[in-house]
Amino acid sequence: MAPVVGVHARGRGPGDSFSLPYFAVGDLAEALERVEALGGSVVHPGTLSAVCKDSEGSPFGLALSSDA
Repeated sequence: MAPVVGVHARGRGPGDSFSLPYFAVGDLAEALERVEALGGSVVHPGTLSAVCKDSEGSPFGLALSSDA
């Protein structure tokens, strides 16, 4: 699978002052539910991508991909 790369406007929040790893998922809504079920949180939800934090507070992104 090819890497997924994206750019977003800078603001105040996770990923705004350092690199933010993104993971490709086939169903974003299902993945966001799973993040919360595992003790994480959704910081910036979206329809094509989202920024989350794991249960330890580390930020990461999820991106919708038809290849996932």
